[in-house]
Amino acid sequence: MKKDMIKKAVGSLLFSVTFEKADKTERTMLCKLPTNEKFFSGGELKGDRSHLLEVLDVTILRKNPDEPKKAWRSVNLNTLTSLKIRGTEWI
Repeated sequence: MKKDMIKKAVGSLLFSVTFEKADKTERTMLCKLPTNEKFFSGGELKGDRSHLLEVLDVTILRKNPDEPKKAWRSVNLNTLTSLKIRGTEWI
């Protein structure tokens, strides 16, 4: 799936993803997209990131509501095995 297609489909909704992490373990995460394009201020994200979807891990965000940057994660779209939006799963 393309990053821009996912962003358009998700919008401001919560969604879940399952993907293979760099260490080859599987991870399922409840997430949402950051609402502010400058959320990642303080440093430039370098390199080709077209295969990475930047998200907020909702579980971590709930534990640290005053520090949302701690909830920032990247999902590798090349290893994405499941995307669920409003109860509909896309494999």
